[in-house]
Amino acid sequence: MQGPLPETFGDFWRMVWEQRSATIVMMTRIEEKSRVKCDQYWPNRGTETYGFIQVMLLDTIELATFCVRTFSLHKNGSSEKREIRQFQFTAWLDHGVPEYPTPFLAFLRRVKTCNAPDADPVVVHCSVGVGRTGCFIVIDAMLERLKPEKTVDVYSHVTLMRS
Repeated sequence: MQGPLPETFGDFWRMVWEQRSATIVMMTRIEEKSRVKCDQYWPNRGTETYGFIQVMLLDTIELATFCVRTFSLHKNGSSEKREIRQFQFTAWLDHGVPEYPTPFLAFLRRVKTCNAPDADPVVVHCSVGVGRTGCFIVIDAMLERLKPEKTVDVYSHVTLMRS
């Protein structure tokens, strides 16, 4: 998915709420090579309201190659609150590849351990929503397939995703 634009922040958070997503994976930095790659769709601190959804930043953990943010979401007119985690991978620049696979695999493992197998959809985005987003999804799927089938078929999986 493409990173949310300022005029779609409300739609983005409504989608997260409606789909009951508990995890957002952000595969881009806000800015790369002095160019904005994704607008910041969350508050730096405190609470911001996007459309009908109040988003409160609860915690930020910054590591060498990724950042984990925890938010509390509340829909106006509802008493329900939900905790959402955003995992932002910062070691993969647009039009490039990570220097080493280990940080990405550690990031993916962290996302998987914080998200139950039966959880609702994970929201994955980068800047335009094709390169790094697609790679994250395919690598995750291939690692899952490797467990029972002991095979990897990237071409067939990408073909299936594109159809």
